[in-house]
Amino acid sequence: MGNKKEEILPDREFALDLLRSLKIQHSVRRHSEKVADKALDIAKKITKVKVDLNLIEIGALLHDIGRTKTHGFKHALIGSKILRERGFSDKLSKICERHILGGLDKIDAKRFGLPEKDYLPITLEEKIICLADKHMAGTREVTIHERFNRWFQKYGRSKILLKSKRRIEEIQKEIERLM
Repeated sequence: MGNKKEEILPDREFALDLLRSLKIQHSVRRHSEKVADKALDIAKKITKVKVDLNLIEIGALLHDIGRTKTHGFKHALIGSKILRERGFSDKLSKICERHILGGLDKIDAKRFGLPEKDYLPITLEEKIICLADKHMAGTREVTIHERFNRWFQKYGRSKILLKSKRRIEEIQKEIERLM
């Protein structure tokens, strides 16, 4: 019986109501809706394997739930914790935890003051949401190149951003091979 709870996912309306009840900024909620739409667009093009569209939609809607508390890197951990505390699927909390910058490895996580472990997207659903998130600058769709150029201008061409860009490009190629 314990495994059944694992698979229960809220619907879109419930997810959006949760974001509203946690007083998430309107701009973050709109961004999350756009990420969900983009993630579903990507997922629906995948023909070679089965993809959990429901998990993608709800995971994308809730991926930034931690931004109710902070906009820093810790929003991923906080979001994961919020979802776990509310009894949501581990799959949802891992989507939150692993979406920042295309994922962080142990070394980069430590550098940002996060607990020392890998925060890399592993499942196809995690990777699709991560990619969709990088395609959305707020509510505007951008290329991966545009997204990272904006970050390079803002933060410099740091080793971590270059590594992140390579990781996202790899994820994109992996997903394209499944279409």
